Amino acid sequence: MFIDEALIFIEAGRGGDGCASFLREKYRPHGGPDGANGGRGGDVVLEVNNSVRTLIEFSRRRHFRAGNGSRGGSRNKTGARGSDIIVLVPPGTVLRDEEGTVIADLVDPGQKFIAASGGQAGRGNAALVKEVGPLPRFAEKGEPGDERAIKLELKLVADVAIVGFPNAGKSSLISKISRARPRVADYPFTTIEPNLGVATVADSEFVVTDVPGLIKGAHEGRGMGIAFLRHIERAAVILYLVDMSPASGRRPVEDLVVLEDELESYNPDLIRRSRIVAANKMDLKPRSQDLDDLRLECEARALGMFAISAATGDGIPALMSAVADLVQRSDEEGVSTGARVAYEPAAEEETMSVTRSDGLFVVTGVRVERLVKMTDWSNDDAITYLARKLREAGVDDMLARAGAHDGDEVEISTKTFEYSSHAGVEEIARASEAAADEKGV
Repeated sequence: MFIDEALIFIEAGRGGDGCASFLREKYRPHGGPDGANGGRGGDVVLEVNNSVRTLIEFSRRRHFRAGNGSRGGSRNKTGARGSDIIVLVPPGTVLRDEEGTVIADLVDPGQKFIAASGGQAGRGNAALVKEVGPLPRFAEKGEPGDERAIKLELKLVADVAIVGFPNAGKSSLISKISRARPRVADYPFTTIEPNLGVATVADSEFVVTDVPGLIKGAHEGRGMGIAFLRHIERAAVILYLVDMSPASGRRPVEDLVVLEDELESYNPDLIRRSRIVAANKMDLKPRSQDLDDLRLECEARALGMFAISAATGDGIPALMSAVADLVQRSDEEGVSTGARVAYEPAAEEETMSVTRSDGLFVVTGVRVERLVKMTDWSNDDAITYLARKLREAGVDDMLARAGAHDGDEVEISTKTFEYSSHAGVEEIARASEAAADEKGV
């Protein structure tokens, strides 16, 4: 079964907690801090693999989770890093976030993309000496890893896309020019999934795909074409296959016009690529007027045209020689087919903001949210450290400017505090934690 869309849920590993411990030896009963850092959480990594052809595996498994980092130990024993999880995807896989924004386009075999990053490791008390003092009595918690839903879309990677109306002979042609063995029958919509084949012409090889038949309005969702139009996007050369048989009841020249219009409506860039026309089923004695009209239309559009029969093989060598030339020319000219490498992860934003909603002041910012997530709320020294870092980051001043009053609730990450203009953040944090304990939170 050909599956070209999937929704998966991924979760990177949590960072390991840091360790708060002190050196204890026979002749050094009061040694300094020796608590080590935890291990970083594992990443969720998507990797392109040629042996994977569709997204069918993701209909069986949708959840992927990397390993957590280990806790740091005493005597400066750093925790182990969490294990990465490698998710194999076929060439041509596009990743979109929950808003539909493309976050990566994976094309080349071996290409990797970190789709979810492991959480930062918590620091042990030995690493906090410079910031806190000679005897830190707390350590940081590990940061949770990224967690997200990702939509996968497959756009086949082919040099040439064969495009035509249903029953134009696309599957017959690809079976003639390659070792692909698609289903072939004399009725519309025989092809219900794209087929890939490798064509060899002289010393050159290139990949060809035939796409299920398009109909007028395909770019708007009519027929099956809309589900497969994206598989054309990576092709450097588009081969229009037109049915010339009188029995079809069609006008070949009108079919060509519709095909061009559909591709332009779907993606205007497609009709700026190399295009060529194959007039198929010449063995069925087409009307001379149809052939003349098609030839004139091709000349008007500067498209090469070849009369062929996929059934008998007549005209195919000349057609494929011309196609090979177009592929080579596209390679030499570096024609863009929209393929992109994985995007670089965005740099962490240092900006911080305060928004108000229904009496709740929400403080957001990567740095301050991370501080809250990595705080050991059972340790007063850790809360004191957090309060100082939040104050240094300007949280108190921003809340005052935003109009916070005594008794207002302030939310940072997963924690909610009660604001007091007279108490420092430290006291507010402790009071909020005590209230949470009383409620059994």
